[in-house]
Amino acid sequence: MLFIATLCLGCQKENIADFTVLNEISIKTDITDYEVTQFDTLKVNPVLTESKPNGDTFTYQWKMYSYFSGPNDGTIISREKNLNAQIGLAPGTYYIQYKVTNANTGVSSFMLYNAVVNGKFYEGWLVSGNKAGKAQFSFIRSDDALFLSPSEDFYKVSYPGKALKAFAGIGRDLSLIYFFTDQGAYRINANDFSQLSGTNGVLPGAQNFSSNIMYGNNQGLYDQYIVKDGGLYAGFGPTFYVAEILKPFSERFSGDYQLFPGVISSKADLTYFYDNKYRHFMSSEALTRTLEVAIGSNNATYNLGNVGKTMLFMDYGSQSYNQDEFYFLMKDDANVRYLYSLKGTTPGIAQVIGNSPGIENVSAMATSSLLKQMYYATSNSIYLYDILANSSRLVYQFPAGYTIADIELLRSTSKRMAVAVNQGVNGEVYYFDLDNTGDFTGNTYKKKFTGFGEIVHLSYRKR
Repeated sequence: MLFIATLCLGCQKENIADFTVLNEISIKTDITDYEVTQFDTLKVNPVLTESKPNGDTFTYQWKMYSYFSGPNDGTIISREKNLNAQIGLAPGTYYIQYKVTNANTGVSSFMLYNAVVNGKFYEGWLVSGNKAGKAQFSFIRSDDALFLSPSEDFYKVSYPGKALKAFAGIGRDLSLIYFFTDQGAYRINANDFSQLSGTNGVLPGAQNFSSNIMYGNNQGLYDQYIVKDGGLYAGFGPTFYVAEILKPFSERFSGDYQLFPGVISSKADLTYFYDNKYRHFMSSEALTRTLEVAIGSNNATYNLGNVGKTMLFMDYGSQSYNQDEFYFLMKDDANVRYLYSLKGTTPGIAQVIGNSPGIENVSAMATSSLLKQMYYATSNSIYLYDILANSSRLVYQFPAGYTIADIELLRSTSKRMAVAVNQGVNGEVYYFDLDNTGDFTGNTYKKKFTGFGEIVHLSYRKR
């Protein structure tokens, strides 16, 4: 036993004698998450520290690959120590792998970064309007860059008829915009504003369109919906492959109904709509192409299946998975105005609107996701309706000769309002920041954008 122990100790000493401490590299950067606009330059300057400096030489590699692939499928974007490269990859979410290799020992060290590549038009306001006899949509990017007519400027594409509305799809890189004029529907790539398909690729056979048009996703991202002149149409949503997303929408859902142009995505697998013909809510389950009268109860604040009011406007309230909140401005046969709400599948507020000047002449409305407040516009004035106090106050008035075309809250914060106004055929967009009481900060606008034609609609494109 002593002899065996001596042999083992001898081997152990020999192994220790042969061990060599290698010079290793540690990589450190203060930031590991980056954003870059496509074709712009991304710069990263890592700090490298050698564990045993001895004059070794190193090689460097920066490789970029998508969340759905691996490093073997990546693209090498630089072989320099510091990254200073133009990023030409398609918009999306990526990993960046930084590899530092000791040329003398072959030992490599790695660092992984997250990167978002935004398209040139990654996020901002879509402004639909008409200028010089042409329908157009403009874009105010979130960094305040203004593109008045990107389709025409970049692709020499113009749209016939009068502009109605433009909407952006959301969820899982659904980079689509749907632009509607009174003569057609157009599916557009939201990253570069190139046209993907015209009317026959969206709603085959459709010819005439009116302002009673709406596009939206269901909350679970299984379906896209279009409400056109009271009829409902559906296409597959961003849960599915691109080939399915880009197919034409279905035929009109069968049934006797006349929908308000709104998509009420308050629940993941069940989407609500409102029938102004029979004045009740209707619902459609995800991936079905049927529309049913919503199941309600007389014990709730109101019965979903028997409301008895006409819907005039709708907007988001608070947002949460399977429990999104929506608000509705309604009227009855006596022309009295009401505010209703729905959260998930549960009826909420159902109250007569009191002490609210001009509530019979609303041209646009927007509701906060933070406070129990609704804004509404009449002619050149904006009012704030305190839902709990059930009364309204004037918060801003444009000069005589101005008409408010649309108001929208920046949904991510509910702390900024975009207001589109027209002075004749010339349109302007204003940003107002909101304080903790919902009033306009300083009682004036934060930014102003000009150069539009007559504006008809605002909507927001999320990245």
